[in-house]
Amino acid sequence: MTEPFPVQLCRGREYRGGERQVALLLRNLPGAERPPLLTGRATTLARVLAAEGYPVHQVPWRLAWDPRTLATMLARLRPWCRAHHDRVVLHAHDSHALALGLVLAALCDVPLVATRRSVTAPGSLWRQPARVIAISEAVATQLEAGGVPRTRIVQIPSAVSRAQLTRLAAAPRPPRSHMRIIAVGALTREKGHRCLITAFADLAPRFPTAELVLVGDGPERRHLEHAVRRRQLGPGVRLAGAQPDAAPWIADADLLVQPSRREALGTAVLEAMALGVPVIATATGGLVELLRDGAGLLVPPDDPPALTAAMDRVLSDGPLRLGMVQTARHRTEGFDAPGVAERITQVYRSALRDR
Repeated sequence: MTEPFPVQLCRGREYRGGERQVALLLRNLPGAERPPLLTGRATTLARVLAAEGYPVHQVPWRLAWDPRTLATMLARLRPWCRAHHDRVVLHAHDSHALALGLVLAALCDVPLVATRRSVTAPGSLWRQPARVIAISEAVATQLEAGGVPRTRIVQIPSAVSRAQLTRLAAAPRPPRSHMRIIAVGALTREKGHRCLITAFADLAPRFPTAELVLVGDGPERRHLEHAVRRRQLGPGVRLAGAQPDAAPWIADADLLVQPSRREALGTAVLEAMALGVPVIATATGGLVELLRDGAGLLVPPDDPPALTAAMDRVLSDGPLRLGMVQTARHRTEGFDAPGVAERITQVYRSALRDR
């Protein structure tokens, strides 16, 4: 069988975990060809990949069912279908891409693969693709409960570039006299930063020089700034804003905390595991799958006392940190980007065979 020609569809409205995974996939897909990406105009995803020489096609993309978007995509897709005949497969990376991808797949008679990165209940459209990639068992369970046939669900996790992160972890860093705790993610309610600030305020008397750094931005920022002032945490908490690459920030931390109220998997957690930074996270969704059996500490969501106790324990216990780091680094071998990209390519081949 000839190799697939996978056309990637991603709205790219933001540049968060899902969009970063699209970029990582394109960089690691096997074969000499660079498959095209259809994304919105002037997105960070488009800028990043275009700068690396990938074929990026920007389209007017505001609404899922915008007829201009569909018409532009169809005009781009049909020549590829003529040129590559039975090799074309569409890969939708978000719900808006899925909605358009289903129409494009029907009009061009090509299979559609979609990746699901949420543990919320899926809509009925998720029952339609030839294959649905679930990034964790928690996501797969929700898909099956939502009516997606289990035979169409393939569990493949998010990826990290272990080689790049290993080099970053080995880079020298200036010494620090204080502990640094980091949390990475959009500043939204579901990410649990309110709980983290409450827990850190209770931890501060035990570690008065400790620093909490929040990397990310979003609608919760003003509330979190107010919470920091109200608890008189002052310079102990830094809101660093959105960063083009969070990995260097994680590498420079002593502990990563993921206090999410729900999480499909957690790319920042994966990066910390590969970088040798110990992790505390909430026992929800795919985080349980990543950190079980000693790869990290798990606490209940929305439980500041439990989170305070866990941070105290990890920062105080060197042997515990070392054991967590060793277990976590070994586990990330199954999440390396080239291997994940090859598994996704196998899904493309399977969808084409069943066409």
